Amino acid sequence: MSDEPAVLPDQARRLEVLRRRLSRKLAGFTVEIPEENARAAMMRYRPARGLFPVPELVLFTLRDVMDWRWHGHGEKVRWTVYGAIDGQRVAFEHQKFGFAVFVPKDRLDLQSRVEGQLRSAMREVEAYLRPFAEAQIDNGEVMIVNRFAEFDERYRFHRELADLAYRRGAAPPSSAEANGEQSEGEKMRSISADMTARLNAVISAEREGFFHSTAMIDAYFSCLEHRLVLLRAFMGKPFGEGEVLALLGMRWGDKLKLVLPGPSSRSAADVVGKMHRIKERIRNPFAHGGVENDQGSLFFRLPGIGPVPGNFTRFGDSVRFSMLPVDADDHAESCATFDKLDRLLAAGDLAGPDQFIKDSVDPVFDAHHCAEYAEAIAGGPDAINAYIEAWSSAWERHVNMDY
Repeated sequence: MSDEPAVLPDQARRLEVLRRRLSRKLAGFTVEIPEENARAAMMRYRPARGLFPVPELVLFTLRDVMDWRWHGHGEKVRWTVYGAIDGQRVAFEHQKFGFAVFVPKDRLDLQSRVEGQLRSAMREVEAYLRPFAEAQIDNGEVMIVNRFAEFDERYRFHRELADLAYRRGAAPPSSAEANGEQSEGEKMRSISADMTARLNAVISAEREGFFHSTAMIDAYFSCLEHRLVLLRAFMGKPFGEGEVLALLGMRWGDKLKLVLPGPSSRSAADVVGKMHRIKERIRNPFAHGGVENDQGSLFFRLPGIGPVPGNFTRFGDSVRFSMLPVDADDHAESCATFDKLDRLLAAGDLAGPDQFIKDSVDPVFDAHHCAEYAEAIAGGPDAINAYIEAWSSAWERHVNMDY
């Protein structure tokens, strides 16, 4: 019989290599706790959040690779893993209010061992897990946090401020009453100063509206990109290999084609057309440093004439054609378009997926969860509400660690 060791499967071999590397990185970290130290008085401290931003990797490192003992859910505690450093009892705990480390009260020096050696070990663990993570991502075995409410709130924040500013610009402060005891010259100077103040107030309000309106437009497109990804997940159609990454990399227009029922109605086509106009005319130039896709931001010199815009007479549609790039009418048109698109994305076959989004369900893109979403939607509003209620209850228990 050969003295050569049996060839291990690749995954087992890689795990054994990782274990050997971690044994060197974590010299002094052991499973065994000497009996004389098993009941040592302990103190808790919380490392800076940036040192161990993903506590789950600590659990994987010490429990799954190094075979430390652990126990699961407790009061406001998700898990605890424990062992020893240089024979001194230590424990690591994922609590509701953060990651905690327990060391003997008289061995505060162990903090540097934890933050040095354990953090160094994390790099080995990440290298080991990376191929697995990439395979999971490519297969769509992933979750995306539903942040629709945050994106939508940012959009509506700027929309409201833009509305207020444009209304102020449309109704400037009334003129002051002239003092009857003033001379004619004083009255004229007072009227002139008042007109200047009113004009400045109008310009300031419209400029403020312009700033908030462009911020609103940019926020809406960001919200739309996020929303379309969520809608596609909640539609319940399974994803093929690589399709989730492809979805994330699509432009918003291509994402929109995936979720809007086809063939699109005339009203839907009209809204999509207006969205493209807003994107080309307003959003892109301000999001991309003033560059316009039709060369409207480029001026060539016509001999004997002077600078001429590269898009010629189409410059009349440029945001730079007027002194105020986005006025009250432009803002109103954008808001009306966004409202129409919002209604389209919450109607018909999209009503169910939209409900999942509005109730902040985090979508999982694997086949099992896609089937669950499809089943709930097929069951109608009651089935959707039941699914959301069960999901929300489980989420709240997990986040609050009410086990």
